Amino acid sequence: MMMRKPREYSDSESGSGVAHRKVSVDLGHPCNALCLNRDSSLLAVVGRKVFKILRLGLDQIEAQNDLRDLPHKALNLNYSSNDVQWNPKDDAQLASAPTNGSVVLWDLNMRTKNKLFHVFENEHSRAVNKLSFHPREPNVLLSGSQDSTMKTFDTRAKKSVQTYRAADCVRDVEFAPQFHENYFAACFDSGSLQIWDRRFPDSSIRAQSCHSGPAYCCSWHPDHEQWIMSAGRDKMIKVHDIQLGKLREVYIVPALFSVVRAKWRLGHKHHVTSCSLFLDNVVAVWDVRRPYIPFASFTEHSDDVTDFLWLNENVLISCSKDGKLVQQLMTKAQRPSEKATPVGLSFCPDGGVALACSDSIGYRNKATQRYIHFTQTLKHY
Repeated sequence: MMMRKPREYSDSESGSGVAHRKVSVDLGHPCNALCLNRDSSLLAVVGRKVFKILRLGLDQIEAQNDLRDLPHKALNLNYSSNDVQWNPKDDAQLASAPTNGSVVLWDLNMRTKNKLFHVFENEHSRAVNKLSFHPREPNVLLSGSQDSTMKTFDTRAKKSVQTYRAADCVRDVEFAPQFHENYFAACFDSGSLQIWDRRFPDSSIRAQSCHSGPAYCCSWHPDHEQWIMSAGRDKMIKVHDIQLGKLREVYIVPALFSVVRAKWRLGHKHHVTSCSLFLDNVVAVWDVRRPYIPFASFTEHSDDVTDFLWLNENVLISCSKDGKLVQQLMTKAQRPSEKATPVGLSFCPDGGVALACSDSIGYRNKATQRYIHFTQTLKHY
């Protein structure tokens, strides 16, 4: 995960400095992944037929560069990507993960129309699923592939440096933030979550089977150094503590569908955000302390959401199979938790009555008053 400052708009951009409306852009084709540059002013979006650089304004998203805008014969699988990552120190360099097993570097400063800078060929025998730049060493790039290997690359020397072999397909990889300089996390089709030290390629330093099906994603907490999250096909989002030499589950969120992406909400320690693999077009925000009802939900897409990110704690950007890129506001999100029934009434077979209600309702709620009056009346029989 690239560490970056949340986007703060200047008065010249916004007048008030706060985004205040939804923005939607039709990219024309399904999207797979997106990422921000270090100051969150540029957004890269990739897919099978999409590779665009967009400039973010307060209430607008403008096209900056289309890396696929080339003669048809010049296009190949290097321009169709599963993932994209921006160099944390260099706004001109991106890395992408094509479906052909290569890893590609792009240089936006190249004066030619074709911005492809270098291709790491024949490094993986199957598709690369995820990439991650080291947050403090911008020349170190990590890849995770379907061929059950992970590799680190030196972007200056243009070669792979180290190979880490696993027992199953790698779904996600991510370098730890500033707390653990040499650690990276990986999750696998077997459902396991592993922590690796890049100095020791022979085996992971911590490993645990966390999911009953494939684990699709993992994410380090940006502020809490001991927390890491994983999610998978078993519809579970789990928060783990890596202290004491093992992975210990501290929170579990049962999602409604299989989870393909899960990330932390900026500025909120206990908020995680997720989207589903299929059957659902919602981006859900969960409070891990109240796991059974989403804290908020975004429903602007008409097809499965494939990726999302937080521009700041209030602005979410998401992409989908519907070909739309949408910037949405947390203040405009639906709040399912607030619509949940705050009062419960149950009859016991022996004639007793049980009532439960929220303390915040008190006697001001007419429904609660009627329930309490009803139960008091029953006591006379």
